[in-house]
Amino acid sequence: MKIAVTGATGIVGRFVTEKLADEGATIRALTRSASNGAGPSTVARMPTGIEWVVGDMGDAQALGCLVEGVDAVVHCAYQHAPGRYRGGEGDDLSGFWQANLLGGLELMRQTRLAGASRLVVMSSRAVFGQPSPTGHWVDDETRPVPDTHYGALKLALEAHASAFAAADGVCFASLRPTGVYGLAYPVERSKWLDLASALIRRQPLPTARVATEVHGRDVAAAVWLLITSPAERIAGRAFNCSDLVVDTRDVMKRLARCLRIRPELPAPATNELRNPMKTPALHALGWRPGGSALLERTIDELAATAADGSQRAPFP
Repeated sequence: MKIAVTGATGIVGRFVTEKLADEGATIRALTRSASNGAGPSTVARMPTGIEWVVGDMGDAQALGCLVEGVDAVVHCAYQHAPGRYRGGEGDDLSGFWQANLLGGLELMRQTRLAGASRLVVMSSRAVFGQPSPTGHWVDDETRPVPDTHYGALKLALEAHASAFAAADGVCFASLRPTGVYGLAYPVERSKWLDLASALIRRQPLPTARVATEVHGRDVAAAVWLLITSPAERIAGRAFNCSDLVVDTRDVMKRLARCLRIRPELPAPATNELRNPMKTPALHALGWRPGGSALLERTIDELAATAADGSQRAPFP
């Protein structure tokens, strides 16, 4: 199977490409011409054998080359102001929509024209906006009401994927991950590594927060399910993707134990939990996330990585 990927060098994109490579897929990936994306500095630790197409989401010719002759497409790319996801529009809202919405639409159009009937759009829990006033969990059929331009963008992409499925008979679907954790590359991009750094440096720890989380490998496993499951079970649908509710105080506590440090931990989190998601549709396809065991193993890996880094060089 030949699969095209946008955003392959991003945090989620790397987990996706690793999964696709493990499953034996041939991968073609888009890399921005404005970066060194096709060079060794960016593709380090990426699966070998990736065919790189130079261009961005505003380059229709590059998108056409990307999807030519592929069996499926995974759309992970997201152009945003540096360091910002929600609020990623920065001071250029029109440019944000041009790059992300119109670019995504062009990718869907090119995918259909190329004859690839399977496409997975990486959406987000942000489509649900503010927490439900009743505090109930949201499931796959809960009506999304975004309250950020990021959430609105993801919902718009979901809607167009559904429209292509209905109007053109293609199998386009969307995946809504919550907060994604896991050892990333470069390692500085890993969630909670800053907590390990603060512990090692004996710095004050931040206020604890509770949030929903899913490991990047579990997101990638969900993508593979949407690529390989029967079309009639996924076409035009959006799938919630979440695993655990995590209090970062518990993360700090386990990191400290691994690092053999006895810090003064913050109080347990008291913030409002934003739209925790139920995932019945993914589970019906056979998805089984790693749960607490994978979370604990990953925290242990982060602690070991942070300790090793502190011995070799200062944290950035």
